[in-house]
Amino acid sequence: MTDPTTPGQLAIGAFSRASSISVRTLRDYHEMGLLVPARVDRTSGYRYYDVGQLVDAMAIVRLRQLDVPLTGIRAILDARDPALTERLLAEHRLVIGR
Repeated sequence: MTDPTTPGQLAIGAFSRASSISVRTLRDYHEMGLLVPARVDRTSGYRYYDVGQLVDAMAIVRLRQLDVPLTGIRAILDARDPALTERLLAEHRLVIGR
């Protein structure tokens, strides 16, 4: 469900469905600082995500499918550097033997 007062934002349930990340995991990612909502309603505590955050959510989903640890995912998202991403994924492949 979108928040009618803020165009381009999705409530946590709608973001969960769009990203295939459970609401519980989204809350965990928020607490870790990995995927922080664009806005948290002060009264209700509801979390709202910008539609553009789906890109990061999809990256997280894919990296988790590759068994990349959350610390590696955080480094990749924080850096937004293709060379670093390539290096970290190569190191990860060596560790897991793929």
